[in-house]
Amino acid sequence: MGTYALTNANTGEVEQKFDSIDPSEIPGIIDTADKAYQEWHKKPATERAAVLTKAAGIFRDRSAELAEIIGKEMGKPVNDAKGEIELVANIFEWYADHAEELLEDEKLDAKGAPTNLVRHESMGVLIGIMPWNFPYYQLARFSAPNLLLGNTILMKQASICPVSSAKFEEVLSEAGLTDGAYQNLYLNTEDVETVLEDFRVKGASVTGSERAGTAVAMAAAKNVKKSVMELGGNDPAIVLDSVKDVAKVAQKLTFLRFANAGQVCTSPKRVIVLESIYDEFVQAAVETAQSVKVGDASDESTQMGPLSSEGARDEAVERIAQAVKDGATLHFGGEKLNRPGWFMSPAVLTGVDFDADLSCNELFGPALVIYKVKNEEEAIKFANNSEYGLQASVWTDDVEHGFEVADQLVTGMALVNEHVTTQADLPFGGVNKSGYGRELTQWGFYEFSNEKLIRGGAIDR
Repeated sequence: MGTYALTNANTGEVEQKFDSIDPSEIPGIIDTADKAYQEWHKKPATERAAVLTKAAGIFRDRSAELAEIIGKEMGKPVNDAKGEIELVANIFEWYADHAEELLEDEKLDAKGAPTNLVRHESMGVLIGIMPWNFPYYQLARFSAPNLLLGNTILMKQASICPVSSAKFEEVLSEAGLTDGAYQNLYLNTEDVETVLEDFRVKGASVTGSERAGTAVAMAAAKNVKKSVMELGGNDPAIVLDSVKDVAKVAQKLTFLRFANAGQVCTSPKRVIVLESIYDEFVQAAVETAQSVKVGDASDESTQMGPLSSEGARDEAVERIAQAVKDGATLHFGGEKLNRPGWFMSPAVLTGVDFDADLSCNELFGPALVIYKVKNEEEAIKFANNSEYGLQASVWTDDVEHGFEVADQLVTGMALVNEHVTTQADLPFGGVNKSGYGRELTQWGFYEFSNEKLIRGGAIDR
């Protein structure tokens, strides 16, 4: 059997191992989830909402403990980890607070019958396949809306996050969730299709790589199951020459790119700068990168921790080195650090061709790539020249014009003077190879609901 393991990203040492489940256990696991569904979805919405509210409080109460775990599992600095846990609590609270309006029947003004309404009903058992970069948040944005709706959850978290994923289930149980309504599974990737083949499993949500998403989407389609996909991005940030404080914007975007060691789907991976402010921007970005404190995740002064694994760190270093061989200029960083764990120095690159590897394919690591363009039209064209489309941003002192530019970007989320934004009260999702469907807010709530039409009246009407 495959092994789930906590390998401390700060030291490189394996601290705990967990056996993955045997395929023979899968029918029983689904049976438990289905039986829990029969009980959970029949509870009044107010009771389901109360469980979510209680869970939010427990997440906050256990924040220090939970933050320490992911600091080890995937290297998240402690202050960032606590921020993630607060976001999780906000998500659970948002859904609890909006339960009544989300579940209210929608009346239709349709001809031919006196009663026409759409009821938002639960579907049954769902499976989530989630990544390691936000170990609690990824689980929350899928599970919170669906638990409120009445669905039950089977959750396959990444194999490097076995302790945090178990703790997430523990919190929900402590909050009073029906036994079996949320199950953390140490499931082998090859067994996901077996789960989807069971009729009682009604859908799948994936956040991860394009390859992983494609495999699950194919399995879901083959079994006529709904799926939602968030598959990463190669997100552009356009800096217009109306910006007066260029150094301030450069500093902001540099820190945003290095957040979570660059391992963020919505990270600004292509920073596109108008040529009139380009040199000033590059200088400020390099100075900012040089100031970033790289260190152990448990150190409160750390600004960038280790990458999630040795393989992730080595791939980032190798792709940066290859870009330099191909003609890019490396201004700073991009090297392994001589210490235990999966550390590297954050990198700043320029001179990367528009059609090069780093321009076309997502780099999940701390590499700020800055591009020079002649004008706004060229910036928009390059920003849209991507097979992805998750989040994009425009930076300008002319906010009204910023929205005009943002409106021309092909993306699921277009922002002005901010980036890497996610909140409980904002929808999240992309287009093209960044996936389909939405998470969070009402748009995420209805992804796995049966929008049931109820219509009729008297026989002799």
